[in-house]
Amino acid sequence: MPSVKKMFLDWQGNYRLAARNEKGLSVNFDAPIVFGGEETALSPMENVLASLAACSSFHVLTILKKKRQNVSGYSVEVTAERRDESPRVFTKIHIKYIVKGQNISPVAVESSIKLSEEKFCSVGGMLKKAVEISSSYEIVKT
Repeated sequence: MPSVKKMFLDWQGNYRLAARNEKGLSVNFDAPIVFGGEETALSPMENVLASLAACSSFHVLTILKKKRQNVSGYSVEVTAERRDESPRVFTKIHIKYIVKGQNISPVAVESSIKLSEEKFCSVGGMLKKAVEISSSYEIVKT
């Protein structure tokens, strides 16, 4: 039986919106100023990129931990290109993983990213059907 997720969204005024799940956990949205918003929160499309980075990172970090990599810092930079015409969908997304630590194995990082992107990350699995997604990584010795 498929799992069912339910989200609720409430209007907070102007273009500010608050979404919450059944547990009451929430995320806020707003529109860019050029579209009449106030930029008090990420836009829906920025949230898509943040969700992709977070989803992939959960798996990359889990796999690196299982591979006994001594990660002391970690970050991701996501760059995306969008169409000029509506709907202004992403046409290209690039994810750069930055892994910090001592004796971090490039092979472990590469395989962790590959497994996350090809097998485990649900957000990426959905997006890659509609947009070209590429990635790279950098290891920073601390």
